[in-house]
Amino acid sequence: MFETGTIYSNFTPIVKSPVIAYRISGPDVLDILKKLTKKNFKQDHSRVHFVKLFSIEDQILDECSVVYFKSPKSFTGEDVCEIFLHGSPLIASQFEETLKDFKIPGLRLAKNGEFSYRSVLNGKNSLKQAKAINQIISNDSFSSLEYNKKLLFNGDSVSGLSVLRDEIVDLFAEITAFIDFVDDEEFNFKKIIKKSSLFFDKCHNILQKAKNTKKEKTVCKIMVVGSVNVGKSTLFNKIIDSERAIVTNIKGTTRDVLSNEFVFDGKNYELFDTAGHRDKQGKIEKVGYKKAQQISSDIDHFFILSDKYTTKKQMNLIKRDFNIKKNFTLIETKSDQYQYKSKNIKINHNLDRDIILSKLKISSIHKKYISSKTKKIDFNDEEIVFLENILQYKNDVINESDILIIAQIMRNILDDFSYEFGYINNEDVYDRVFSNFCIGK
Repeated sequence: MFETGTIYSNFTPIVKSPVIAYRISGPDVLDILKKLTKKNFKQDHSRVHFVKLFSIEDQILDECSVVYFKSPKSFTGEDVCEIFLHGSPLIASQFEETLKDFKIPGLRLAKNGEFSYRSVLNGKNSLKQAKAINQIISNDSFSSLEYNKKLLFNGDSVSGLSVLRDEIVDLFAEITAFIDFVDDEEFNFKKIIKKSSLFFDKCHNILQKAKNTKKEKTVCKIMVVGSVNVGKSTLFNKIIDSERAIVTNIKGTTRDVLSNEFVFDGKNYELFDTAGHRDKQGKIEKVGYKKAQQISSDIDHFFILSDKYTTKKQMNLIKRDFNIKKNFTLIETKSDQYQYKSKNIKINHNLDRDIILSKLKISSIHKKYISSKTKKIDFNDEEIVFLENILQYKNDVINESDILIIAQIMRNILDDFSYEFGYINNEDVYDRVFSNFCIGK
């Protein structure tokens, strides 16, 4: 992946938004900043400056915030600048064209992950720390988030694999010594096989412990059900704060199950909109309604909607169809139409979203089904897969009688650990040989 030169890329999406941000890293950063801003940043780093950006024809592109990080005090260890444009895709396009117009040799668009890659090459992060950054962005549980944050902030030693890494280096060092000093009585083939077996047993025990740790449930799943044209899709759109579901006065508009994840008050939810119940459903409606029934067993809580036309018989049928026990909230929609009083929650869709969520007591619902305790874990999903792959070598090692073949298999395992921690070279192995066995006094 690595190529010399200066790289640039957006690190926020290029969509209409408050800000679109770019990062530039490499030896030409100061030259680019001078061309863009007509200012010299050489002695002025790690500060936010509000400056004008100019095109090659000296036309103002934008007026925005710019930060320069002097090497090595930057994410990549190189000279870096971060530029925060106004969030117009058109301005972003003009900005990129201006960079090209400068015709700086070696200046190019960064490849995926190249900034993190350079941070590893320049010793700013270990390979495991760089991978933790990606895990932090993509993880879906607070336990995983906390574990990967520890990896990033505290380094490789936090990983449950670090002990195994040290053990495999020691084991390979002993095998290397056995090959070179086969006549020495201190080196015993059976002893090496036994140590290898103990290593794989340890991998197995760690893997089982990691798998037996119950996966943390963090997303509260809520399904909106009710008769046709009762306001399910309107409420669905209001809660997710988006016009995702089509809303009309025509009965049976929603024919499939829609789902959308959202975050409220720091808690994760997934909301499902469903086809409405009625006696005479169309063919597509029936399919959608049945699909909702099939996934209802995985739902934590139901919002059962009704209006003044909803009968008690319809309510009971809906509860039966979705196997709803006590995990529901009764909601009367179009509350301005009601002529009587009831204890049910009343929702008028003209209310603000926050007021509706408060009325629905959505935070309390989350607390009811999702534990607020964050479990301590020592492995992420990627590391668990890694352990499963390591254990596939076990039989090949334990049943092998040729020490040279065993050494090659162990070298393959070392290469796998290199993928997790960075390259383990012969120097690492020889250090262990000489320090552990005192060879060549």
